[in-house]
Amino acid sequence: MDAKTLLRNFLVFFGVFLLASGIALPGYYNIPYPAPLGPQFEPDVKQEHVTAIETSQPDFVLIGDSVLYEGVDPLLLAEESGAAVYSIPVPGSGTASWYLVLKNVILGASHRPRYVAVFFRNTMLTVPQYRTTGRYFDLLDDFAARNEPLLAQLAFIDQMNPLEKFAAQYIPLYSARLELREDLDNLLRYRVPLALTGCARDCVDEAVEAMFGREVNPSALNQMMEDAAQTLYDPAEMDFEQQAAGSFLPYMIELAKANNVTLILVRSKINAGEPSALAGYNLALENYLTRRDNVILLDYAADPRLTPADFVDSLHMNADGRQKFSKILAEDFREILAR
Repeated sequence: MDAKTLLRNFLVFFGVFLLASGIALPGYYNIPYPAPLGPQFEPDVKQEHVTAIETSQPDFVLIGDSVLYEGVDPLLLAEESGAAVYSIPVPGSGTASWYLVLKNVILGASHRPRYVAVFFRNTMLTVPQYRTTGRYFDLLDDFAARNEPLLAQLAFIDQMNPLEKFAAQYIPLYSARLELREDLDNLLRYRVPLALTGCARDCVDEAVEAMFGREVNPSALNQMMEDAAQTLYDPAEMDFEQQAAGSFLPYMIELAKANNVTLILVRSKINAGEPSALAGYNLALENYLTRRDNVILLDYAADPRLTPADFVDSLHMNADGRQKFSKILAEDFREILAR
């Protein structure tokens, strides 16, 4: 069989496969055709933090990722500042998650805190697509309502090229890729071991935990964090003026203002070198915030009181660093309360 015949047969097979999948997949996964651009979320927002805010009625609510979780002791912060504090650390999150937490959790509670503090680093505030896909998508789903048009636009649709948009709407094999991957993962993870060894779901989960869940290679973990940081250091992301309008930052500021909440942006210190171009980004951010009357910037990026001895890796503090930073933060919170 010559190459031309092979190519023709392949194209015929591929065309039939696309047609068959285009007919079968929308019905099987209950996906409309054409499919809407942007993700669909489960309708229920995670309520545990809403309930806790309504019960504790904090003055300050803190939002951030694992840097907040490892770097701030909310009990010590409350004790030292004299204010009620509630913390919502979401390890692995970015501004898309923080926007949802502000909109659907903090402002969805019956109690309004006076201040919401968002802990960030480098260019995270203006990279809306950062940590929104793959395993990070579940973090968004925890705090998203069924329809989140702004989230869909900024974090997903604006990041797609025309070909991706066409495929997402009109090629079910592409639009159903997440569902297909989940089914394939379940097949390989659970059904194959069950068929071959009789090991059911709990058995497989225990085996995976025993094999991979006990030890973490600190060097490998640190390298993963450094690799992720390169996204934030992309030259295009360093242009604050260019990126700000298409980010969640202005919407978070407006949400806070509309609800009489003061937004505190806390730039955390990291235990690693940063590109010199970030200085221009930081200056542009500061100038942007000075024109907003309901925003306070607390900048600890170059704070000499925090030293390499306070960190366990490039981002996260150890117990001593956590205690030190919590006390430093409490000093500034006391000053804010006194204004």
